[in-house]
Amino acid sequence: MAHYISKDFVHQGCGLILNPDEVWNFIPYSVQKNIKKAIRNNVRIEKVSGNSDDIEILRLMWYDYNDPNMPTNLNENEFMFIAYNEENEAIGAVILLPVGNHLFLNNLAGSKKGKSLGIQDYLLWHCVNYFKDSVFKYIDVGVSYRPMLYNFFKKWQTIAYPVIFNKPEYTIKISDKPFNTSIYKNPTENYEFEALELLKKLFQSEKITFIPNKLYAESILNELGFEVINNSLNFFDNKIETPFYIELNRLFSVQFGCILVNLEINDSDIWNKFHCLDVYKRQFTFSTIYQEINTFEKLIEKRIENYKKFEDYFLIEDISAVSKDMNIPEFFYFYHHLNEKYHNKLIEFEIQHFYDEKKAIIGLPVHQNISMEQIEYIYAIFRGILNLCSEWEHTDNYKEFKI
Repeated sequence: MAHYISKDFVHQGCGLILNPDEVWNFIPYSVQKNIKKAIRNNVRIEKVSGNSDDIEILRLMWYDYNDPNMPTNLNENEFMFIAYNEENEAIGAVILLPVGNHLFLNNLAGSKKGKSLGIQDYLLWHCVNYFKDSVFKYIDVGVSYRPMLYNFFKKWQTIAYPVIFNKPEYTIKISDKPFNTSIYKNPTENYEFEALELLKKLFQSEKITFIPNKLYAESILNELGFEVINNSLNFFDNKIETPFYIELNRLFSVQFGCILVNLEINDSDIWNKFHCLDVYKRQFTFSTIYQEINTFEKLIEKRIENYKKFEDYFLIEDISAVSKDMNIPEFFYFYHHLNEKYHNKLIEFEIQHFYDEKKAIIGLPVHQNISMEQIEYIYAIFRGILNLCSEWEHTDNYKEFKI
């Protein structure tokens, strides 16, 4: 049987900022001692090209000489450093690969003599100083599911980020609209009249007509000679005189329903002319959304809060939002060259989202029923594909477990 592979829950990755003063004040005293010890023993570190001879030096120190994930030659944009002792013997090596605004710690190893001098700590400290004035923001030290290795990473964790690689056995299904099965309810009280009055205030219009769905709403506007305008996300604090329609399920925690605004059609005409009168669906829908209409500003605040949380996460990678012309946020839109892969991963994880295939723009849902934990989870999936080890071949090569 193949070895067990986890990576199907959100773990915390370790980032290392490239600011020597801040790093020195952060790292444990034991790490500071290792750095000072290496300096006292006149360890020197040289930047090398990362050719096959350099890689061979690293292989001889690596836990698996035949590791298929070991680079064979580095290009000019990738970085390798080798540490030497006073006898000019190679005792440690590190490889860093650029990923957007940061460097990924691809390999870090020390020989037996090197480990006695804490060479891995000294190599990382050297890299912090070497790249302090570079274009890079931090080193992604990585994440591990082995306690001993992760404890080493944690010593250098000045930035934490969530990450998940594999789909769990039971997925966390997240909808791109506010409704989800966990909040389904069949209202026991009839708030149709109260909800209608609140909608009139919200849309600054005395003329509101319920229509069962988008297709009928567009058909009616077209048949009456009006421009078909979907104003679901641009009406707030914005007085509009011409008729338009709203998809209620894009705003509220309900499965269906539309309203025509600035257009009042009586029930007999909806039945006789447009053939879509649904009295009890109207009652059900309005009664379901009554509380959310009553606290609509809080609904907007929650969406803005969710949007800003995504914004904060993606700014770790200097990824900015793509702005859209709407005053009610629905998605956090952004471009990244890995978005096709991220799109496929979101489908695998059953996360509904927007995707523009031509422009490679993804929109992540920010509606009021998305929790902070779910936002972390969605971003963690992105970090899973950003992490270069997601492409590594699993070798089933394990050392003996140590606490």
